[in-house]
Amino acid sequence: MKLNKGQFITSVFALATLLCLTTTGWGQTKRNQLAAKRYVDPKEYFKIIPPEGWRIQEYPQDPRGKVVFIGPESNVDLRVLVSAVDFSTIDELVSFCKSIEARTGLSTNIQRTEFGGRPAVKRTYEMRGIQFFMYDFLVGYIDHNIQFGAPPNVYQKYMSIISMSLETYEPIARTASEKEVTQHAASKKLRLAQLLIDNGNYNLALDYIKEGLEISPKDQKLLEIKKEVENKIGKR
Repeated sequence: MKLNKGQFITSVFALATLLCLTTTGWGQTKRNQLAAKRYVDPKEYFKIIPPEGWRIQEYPQDPRGKVVFIGPESNVDLRVLVSAVDFSTIDELVSFCKSIEARTGLSTNIQRTEFGGRPAVKRTYEMRGIQFFMYDFLVGYIDHNIQFGAPPNVYQKYMSIISMSLETYEPIARTASEKEVTQHAASKKLRLAQLLIDNGNYNLALDYIKEGLEISPKDQKLLEIKKEVENKIGKR
């Protein structure tokens, strides 16, 4: 049967609409699915099933358990950071979180809650146009920190799949050696210093860098960033 011009245009439009709806539906389904494979931390601190299709960024040079699952849109990601600490109670964890607030001047709305049946701390805040929430809980002297961040206009869009992923999170029971405790403490100081550098607070960043070097005097990253910060302070 030969189609006239009007029927042909209508058929093409209907086919394009069907393909668009099919593609959209597939994208929405994929966005709300977990990956088929569980991610196991190479340093053996945790396991988790990330969202399907999210790119994995590992940090083999970092002594801590650390990974970032990068989402399909800009500035959307799920992060896990596991490190040894020198405390083991929820009260001490709350105090630690409050001490970070006091030093950085960033309000994070600290709340006591539970994560996987364990006492935990939840923090929520917005910084540089990104909305964040994070959980911290302890397994012995090991702090498990899990953080999700996204721009406010897409934040709720990913909450369902993030909640599903968090339900799969499993800490791996292990203890940290004395060397690991030192390395993790220095890395934590570096992380906080980088956070403050991003916010232009170079003097406080330098305080954290110096504290990190007191723990690990030969840490190359701390030494390098110390020079950078001192140069920025000197140019003011």
